[in-house]
Amino acid sequence: MNYLAHLILSGINKDVMFGNFIGDGVKGNKYMLFPEDIKKGILLHRHIDNFTDNHYLCLKSKKRFYECAPKLAGVVCDILYDFLLWENWSKYYMKNTKEFINETYLELDNRIDFMPPKIIMVFSHMRAHDWLNSYTNFSGIESAVFGISKRVGLRVDMDLFRKVYYENESSFNTEFNTFYKELKLSSEKFLL
Repeated sequence: MNYLAHLILSGINKDVMFGNFIGDGVKGNKYMLFPEDIKKGILLHRHIDNFTDNHYLCLKSKKRFYECAPKLAGVVCDILYDFLLWENWSKYYMKNTKEFINETYLELDNRIDFMPPKIIMVFSHMRAHDWLNSYTNFSGIESAVFGISKRVGLRVDMDLFRKVYYENESSFNTEFNTFYKELKLSSEKFLL
């Protein structure tokens, strides 16, 4: 899962959300240096990544992208799943998506001085280009996939990417919704 899912799956505790957001920037046992709730968020981030990377439906979705994005299929699938979360948001959450995103940006703005350097860079780009709201339509997902492929120097066949998505749109949506229900429940249990 990508940023939108990580943030909303953090629940209502802002320290947990912050920890989840910075999770990629905290390696090994360095999470032990943080206060309890931030530590819990970092570990939640790892839990979400592990759950997603090993879930049979995510693996099935990801496999469809091997031809167009051989080394980025997992990243492409993560971005697609955030788009599908945006599209299916009202099935899972009462809060308006844009309201959640605006509150999240403000919360993270207030904590930028406490982010690891790598995450400051990511957040600065996220904020400047409004990544979380770019998931509202498929062209935003295309831009995200293209941007990542360019940044890391790995080619994605964008025409094939579009074709794969549109030919399997219904399957992706069904797989996502089944998976997300399980991920949401697993994340809620983790936070107990």
